[in-house]
Amino acid sequence: MDTTWAYRLTAPLEFERVEVPVPQAPSAGELVVELTAGAVCGSDLPFARGALIPAGGAGQPGRPMHEVVGVVLASAHTDFAPGDKVVGWASNWDALRGVFVTHGSQVAKVRMDTTDPLATVAQSVACLMTVFDRLGPLAGRSVGIVGVGPFGLMTSVLAKHFGAGHIVGVDPLERAGDAEGLPFDELVRKNSRIWAAEIADADRPDIVIEMVGHQSSTVADAMNAVGQAGTVLAFGVPDDDWYSLPMRSFFRRNGTLITGVTSEHRDTLERAQDYLVDNPWFAPRMVTDVIPMDQVGDAFAAACHPKPGQRKIVLSV
Repeated sequence: MDTTWAYRLTAPLEFERVEVPVPQAPSAGELVVELTAGAVCGSDLPFARGALIPAGGAGQPGRPMHEVVGVVLASAHTDFAPGDKVVGWASNWDALRGVFVTHGSQVAKVRMDTTDPLATVAQSVACLMTVFDRLGPLAGRSVGIVGVGPFGLMTSVLAKHFGAGHIVGVDPLERAGDAEGLPFDELVRKNSRIWAAEIADADRPDIVIEMVGHQSSTVADAMNAVGQAGTVLAFGVPDDDWYSLPMRSFFRRNGTLITGVTSEHRDTLERAQDYLVDNPWFAPRMVTDVIPMDQVGDAFAAACHPKPGQRKIVLSV
């Protein structure tokens, strides 16, 4: 096999199928992987919309996708061999292709007894493991979650798992059906700006986790909503280099602002799989749409327009 398929952006949310060379010999520490499933992540969407340009320029085959499951074809990493099924990150965010290259430190062998589309959830949970590592012990602390999409829903479950007390979710969409049975004590169907302006001091959460991402406004709302000496965690990759934030009021509140990028990929993936093996209900609950790869444009368009009942979207090969 000398060539394989790939998809490249030709315009916002429009993809064309092209043929690209198959990588033959991975560099030290790398793997050549055949894609079997890939999840659409919020961090991919600014590139798909054309709001951000990846390093190296627009229209590169395979971009943007990084949440992957696949089978190792060739290995230059001591921990992996051809035939291993792996889950994790595509290092170059270019996994909209039949065969891609990633670093062995950014994937783990699949240990879950599930389908490949559902196994992609391990990468999402691994990112959230970083969130809770950054927050430290929750020990009954109240948590507000701004954005009750797929990651907000997952965050509620893991927050309770790690000891959170009262959990409130804030989203302008009707999320009661999505959140049914999950450990929310309260759902507020409001824009986060209104929630932050109206919340009583006694009801301010100890921690606000901003799960919308890609803008400064919801981070600012989280900072305005959190309680005295509280903590705000801004999740996800920012789209802008500079954010304008309400620093004076946050300073007077003695607030702490936390960000975080996953660096210990293998460790968090293994811990994520431990959780998913013990909780086999989790991944099927979080994935609602498994879409064939040849409908990649439809998958990204749907992810850009969230709606009630739509949670994680996965492309299957």
